Amino acid sequence: MRLVTYESAATPRLGVLHGDAVIDPARVLRAERALRRGSAAASGAPFVPAEMVAFFEAGPAARTLAEQALSVVDEAASRGAALVDEGHPAVLPAADVRLLAPVPRPRRIRDYLTYNDHATGSGLDVPPAFSAMPICYKCNVESVVGPGEPLLWPSYTAQLDFELELGFFTSGGGRDLTPEEAASRIAGVTIFNDVSARDIQLFEMSLMIGPSKGKDFCTAMGPCVLTMDEVDEWAVRMSATVNGEVWATGSTKDRKFSFAEVLAWASLDETVYPGEFFAVGTVGGGCGLELDRWIQPGDVVELAASGVGVLRNPVGERQASRGGLATYQGAPEVHVRS
Repeated sequence: MRLVTYESAATPRLGVLHGDAVIDPARVLRAERALRRGSAAASGAPFVPAEMVAFFEAGPAARTLAEQALSVVDEAASRGAALVDEGHPAVLPAADVRLLAPVPRPRRIRDYLTYNDHATGSGLDVPPAFSAMPICYKCNVESVVGPGEPLLWPSYTAQLDFELELGFFTSGGGRDLTPEEAASRIAGVTIFNDVSARDIQLFEMSLMIGPSKGKDFCTAMGPCVLTMDEVDEWAVRMSATVNGEVWATGSTKDRKFSFAEVLAWASLDETVYPGEFFAVGTVGGGCGLELDRWIQPGDVVELAASGVGVLRNPVGERQASRGGLATYQGAPEVHVRS
């Protein structure tokens, strides 16, 4: 099932991609009950959360109701019946809907480095810690953008970069989880573009701290969450296209740790919560740094993952400098390929 957060009358709501339509399962079941029993009976319809994290927390029961809603939509379409809930259409053409990031403001975002090829391709020496444990940095949850939104280009960088990543949302929380326990708390996956300011990123990390300004300004996610019952986490094919030209291809196969191992490690002596997001890192060759090819303002970046779809974002214009410190006069350009 491909879950989305769509905007309806300026209100974010949970939807399901179904063919060329977005289905609102809560409204579908209310509309169907009203058709069968009269408008006054709509309030007795089965409850489906209209918000993504609540849907995750509701577990298999919510997914069963969403699947029931899809069946109702198909049956109504065969009869030519419209499904309307209190004046709101329960089925909308996907082309007419604005999709937001699946969870517009996750409680927490962590981005791990689990692909050896990305580490070495970025010019990093891989330390023993890489084999011992998943290592991450924590992202800025306030900088998330969704499909179609521009990738912000900060004033302080000359080298903006995309990153081709997949990650997962948690459906349940816990502490000190085993990998077996963690596996049952994974809701599904989405595409993650960890937009990076490469020059300042490596400049600031020369102090063995960070990243901060190199990462915290913009992160793109979407277009949907593909539920784990439809995911083989080791066989998701991925690609990055810029202005219609394929720059990178890869898969989720060659990485060090499973989703469950990443989540179990995160929960060691620390509580994790439903709706958190865990990216598992950039696939090998999946960024401009490794390719020594650099996106420019006005470019369109499309990241694709099999089953999930395409996350498409235009690249914004470089912001004008309006503040900062006189001591920062830019960072050295980074090139890891000769």
